[in-house]
Amino acid sequence: MRLITAAALITATALTWAQQSEHEYEFETIQGNRIAWSCEGDTEPTIVLIAGMGLSAHPSFDRVYHNYDGSGRICMYDRAGLGKSTFDHPHTRTMAELVEELTVLVQRQKWGPLVLVPHSFGGFIAQAYTAENPADVIGILFLDVGHVDWVPAMEAQMSEADWAIMERIIAWNEREFHEDYLEGQEAARAAKLPGQLPITVVSRGVPHTQIRLEKMSYEGIDIYERTHQELQYDLVGLTGDARHRYARVASHLINEYDPWLVIDEIESLVARIEKVR
Repeated sequence: MRLITAAALITATALTWAQQSEHEYEFETIQGNRIAWSCEGDTEPTIVLIAGMGLSAHPSFDRVYHNYDGSGRICMYDRAGLGKSTFDHPHTRTMAELVEELTVLVQRQKWGPLVLVPHSFGGFIAQAYTAENPADVIGILFLDVGHVDWVPAMEAQMSEADWAIMERIIAWNEREFHEDYLEGQEAARAAKLPGQLPITVVSRGVPHTQIRLEKMSYEGIDIYERTHQELQYDLVGLTGDARHRYARVASHLINEYDPWLVIDEIESLVARIEKVR
């Protein structure tokens, strides 16, 4: 009986999430591409969810997006070639193009002031966007984002065989999704955030070991995970108003494991912002 009850509970939970995933997209033509976006709510601030490389916004943030009921309007969008967005002339885009895409969308929809919530590679986009538009961004919640020194740290410590696997993965992502991790890394390195911008860094609490499927050694996986976690502390030094939280039960795609922590941290960050504005 307990097994049947557990199965029923899992099924009911899955159905609940599916029901909460229904929403409408709207579209803007930007850089010749049809960019899909969706928002819920109509008050300030505008909370913009920014997905990682090769990820559309909905699977990256659906549980956060459909359950957020705090202050402000929550929005997500698909970059060109991802999710519901088109990519008419595929090419490897620079960080400047990714920032322009978001800038045009923000301006046309009159989003703002902005609280950015980037995941993974989206952290580079958030940093570059904020450096270009410092008056528009009032806070950033980083969700297990990459650090500009993470790839160099892995290269310095990994064996030749393990580093070759990393190089192959980076190159494949660029070919497949037309976004350049290494160029984005350097763009983020050059980006300077306002000194007292309120930010929160949320780091995964469960190791992300999917790279083992590429036959990386256990030693390489240890370096992959350790360097990422060590550099999360450095992200807290990006501004003078920073907090750090571990998503204790979540791996890299935090939305799948603990959307409630993300929602709590968005609300906490908005409350911090309201105190200093």
